[in-house]
Amino acid sequence: MLTTTISDTAQWSGPGARTWRWREFRLGRFLLSLVIPPRGQKVLPTAAGVAMIVIALAIGLAAYNTSSNILFIAFSLLLSTLVVSGILSWMNFGRTAWRMTLQPPLRAGQQAVLNLEVHNHKRFLPTYCLNFDLRASSGDTGRLVLRQRLDPGETRKMEWAFRPRRRGREMVEMTGVNSKFPFGFLHKHFGGRVAREVYVWPARIVYQIMMDASGTAETVGETVPRPGHGTEFMSVRRYQSGDSHRHIHWKASARQRKLMVKQLLAENQRGYFLFIETPLVVWENPAQFEQMCSLAASMAEDLFRQGQLVGAVINDGAPILTRRVSDLELLLDQLAVVEPVEHFGGGRLLPLRNVITFEPGRPDGVHAILRGRKAASA
Repeated sequence: MLTTTISDTAQWSGPGARTWRWREFRLGRFLLSLVIPPRGQKVLPTAAGVAMIVIALAIGLAAYNTSSNILFIAFSLLLSTLVVSGILSWMNFGRTAWRMTLQPPLRAGQQAVLNLEVHNHKRFLPTYCLNFDLRASSGDTGRLVLRQRLDPGETRKMEWAFRPRRRGREMVEMTGVNSKFPFGFLHKHFGGRVAREVYVWPARIVYQIMMDASGTAETVGETVPRPGHGTEFMSVRRYQSGDSHRHIHWKASARQRKLMVKQLLAENQRGYFLFIETPLVVWENPAQFEQMCSLAASMAEDLFRQGQLVGAVINDGAPILTRRVSDLELLLDQLAVVEPVEHFGGGRLLPLRNVITFEPGRPDGVHAILRGRKAASA
């Protein structure tokens, strides 16, 4: 299964995100935070709270004018209810942490899922009724509600589904956390914006393929200028998980003080190489350009699953050799953000036979070209 290269191991946020220690407690700072909330946090009365404040003021004024003990007691009860509501709301947020993770991959036009984890670090008190406001840069908004109590030490997972509109970078953020707990008289907002930027890959499209399922091999014994398992030495690079121990270059490793492996030229391997050029003079139509990105991404995935994708080059960028799934993910990430370029160096000469290029069709559509003939159309 393909995954995005954006790491979804998010950090915890909220009051319980960091370990609390008694030696860090300052009474003055604590009392000041009750009067002046930290930046981003605020407490506002709800409609019921405003009505209660008005009633309390009216009863207090009447008690002052009549000197009635019963009215003074009623006035005190209303004020104490507001104070207790604020204290319980503050305790409800205390030592509660949350984080956002995304289920990859994200594709344009397809539903994506955001996972929200909420953890209660308190030892004795549960957490109730938290509302998490979410927003995506594509325009979707939503709210996740913690409807059931979250016991001490418990973690709750919730999901929010949204649909990215187009390929590119998508900013998914939590704009705020709020709660009306416990009585609904006060609306407490907890600041602290949490955002995640992810890649949205081009949408998969249906295309007509017109080429052979396997690329033509090079001449027998001829080396191909890409890493492989041949016999001719190419260069050294840093060791990566999955590399054969037989290819470790011990002298280079001793000099660099880290494991280095030898890159050998591949011999007689079948497959295709994608060459994606995006000059503005060619791709003037935005719809055709988006269709080309989708066709290139779809062909790259299909060829990779068939073991027929050697690599790809986008404009003047470095070649991406698709030996692993992570290499294919890197290619799709670049296709997610590629745009037409005005100043283009004209590409590079690839000494390979099975190079697939892309060109706009007439009057619309996109064609993949292999050795001067149509290899696929969308």
